[in-house]
Amino acid sequence: MAATAAEPLAVAGTSGIPGSAERSLLVDADVHPLIRDTSVLAPRMSRRVARRIFGSHVGTFARDPNRIPHPSSGLRLDALPPSGGPAGCDPAFAREQWLDPYDVNAAVLIPVQSGVVIPWGDERASQEFISAFNDYLLDDWHGLDARYRVTISVTPHDPAAAIREVERLAGVDGVVAIFVPHASVSLGRRQWWPLYELAADRGLPIVVHPTGAESNLVDAPWVAGGLPRNYPERHSLLLHPGQSMLSSLVFSGVFDAVPSLKVVLSEYGFSWVPALTMRMDDAWEKGDRELAGIERAPSDYVRESVRFTTQPLDEPADRRDLWRLLELMDADRTLLFSSDYPHWDTDDPDVILRTRLPHHLRDRIAWQSAVDVFGPRLGL
Repeated sequence: MAATAAEPLAVAGTSGIPGSAERSLLVDADVHPLIRDTSVLAPRMSRRVARRIFGSHVGTFARDPNRIPHPSSGLRLDALPPSGGPAGCDPAFAREQWLDPYDVNAAVLIPVQSGVVIPWGDERASQEFISAFNDYLLDDWHGLDARYRVTISVTPHDPAAAIREVERLAGVDGVVAIFVPHASVSLGRRQWWPLYELAADRGLPIVVHPTGAESNLVDAPWVAGGLPRNYPERHSLLLHPGQSMLSSLVFSGVFDAVPSLKVVLSEYGFSWVPALTMRMDDAWEKGDRELAGIERAPSDYVRESVRFTTQPLDEPADRRDLWRLLELMDADRTLLFSSDYPHWDTDDPDVILRTRLPHHLRDRIAWQSAVDVFGPRLGL
């Protein structure tokens, strides 16, 4: 679904006014900031790296714009700011169109644009670009409105550099999580464990989200079964990297090694979670538990340590089918509301929370589970 702020839907039981759903607070766990022109980051980098990067094209997303294109480039046309540039590049306009009309108390910024570094071979350039991007978001977005809470990016190529970036910014006001642009290395690999230990120690969840690089670029994850040929096929299969990441994290023993770690799999969907965790439990139960290397049933780790987001919401003809899936995945603990603003399929929080989800889950999904994951860093 793609209900927009520009034309709020009038639904039964609400006034038709954004922000009118029966909820006390709202945390949007997935809002995407973009930079109109990434060359504005140049003053925050060394001259060598700035010349190296901005002598070539750095795009809005981590994919070739001519490969598997979307008719609107994947962004809402009504979210184009009057100041110019792509949707999501003007924090003041995003506040006017999204935060204020929908009474969003905290918007978790996930900068998928930083995923452009996934295929880069220059690790120094990757790190400097990431650091400059993080500082820009803290200054220009969080600095404008404290409701913007920043998920800081780290380079996917150098775990030691990722740790240095977290140490640099973990104590800065407005930082709520760590975004790892997912490359081809499985997240359960031990090279990432020191980052997970630091994240848990600082109370920062790890966030993973599609970047556009999937099935598009070298060193990016690929969907199973071959290369998607068009946008609908690719978009439908984005759950594949999410499933792979979940399995890798659980069966690699990450959550035994770092039990307080929280991981948010954002925009990979969630209706597949019950089926996959059942299969994982069955494989663990019937297989060699010692060989599996984990101490408890996989579903236990998922329930305690992994969170998912509502967008893109699957909408079966009978919504009770969705509600049954929510029950099976313990959605009162594991599911966070997300809009995916300003993408073409942005979800209207009033419609989702009022008419698609069962009443007893609304506050849990709207904000309470987000507070459980991100903690006081949300500023609520």
